Parts: sequence; C-alpha cells; structure tokens
Amino acid sequence: MPARKRIKLEVTSDDGEKLTLILEGNVSRERILQLADLMELYSGGEYSSGLEKAGRAVNKLGRIVQVIEKHFPFTGFTTRDVAEAYRVEYREPIPLSTVSTYLSRLADRGFLERIGVGNIARYRVARYAQQMDEITRV
Repeated sequence: MPARKRIKLEVTSDDGEKLTLILEGNVSRERILQLADLMELYSGGEYSSGLEKAGRAVNKLGRIVQVIEKHFPFTGFTTRDVAEAYRVEYREPIPLSTVSTYLSRLADRGFLERIGVGNIARYRVARYAQQMDEITRV
C-alpha cells in the first residue's frame, strides 16, 4: 500500500497563538497555495504579512496587496486595473480570474471595500475609504 501524502503547515502569530494545519491525501498545488495564504495572513495579523521584510512579495496575494498599496492607496480601482499594474510591476501576466478571486477575498476580510458586483465591481482600500468618508462628512 503506497504511503499517503501528508503536508503540515504550522505558523505562530505575533500574539503567540499557534496554528497547525495537516493535509493528507491528494491535495492540489492550488489548494496548498490557498491555505498557505491563509496561514500567512493569520501569522502577521495584517494583510501586508504576505510581504517579506525587504519589501518583496513572496506570493501572489502578497504581490497583489503590494500593488494595491503602491498604485491605488487613495483611489478606486477595478480588477483590470490591478491586473495591469501587476503585469507592469512584476513583468508577468496574471489572469483576471485570479485577481478577481484575491480581490474578493480581501474584501471579505475587510482589507478592501467593494462597490458594485460582477464586471462592474470597483474596490478601494478600506482604511482610506473610511478616512475619506469621515473627512467628507464634515
């Protein structure tokens, strides 16, 4: 009987909490990357935790966050805007579906604010959106 594949991801948060995730069986590369992104977000406590200390992104999620913070810190943007900025920044294409998935996840987690749905969805960084809303109310 062949041995089962087993992958163990373990991370400790800044607060000292430890999270261990064990995957067994036929696990796809995409699933592993998704879970690694989750673990990375958990460990840093901030959405920029996908970035190395030197400022280089280590994965697609971290790179997308870096692109957003660099190119769209105060303005709204679309999936296409991020994909184009990513292509220019990293000199490699990224599928719109991948960008859309990550933007949706970042919106669900509170890093981005989503306006609209589907192909007409626009995003903006939530912390700046909140600050701008407070300023314009005065």
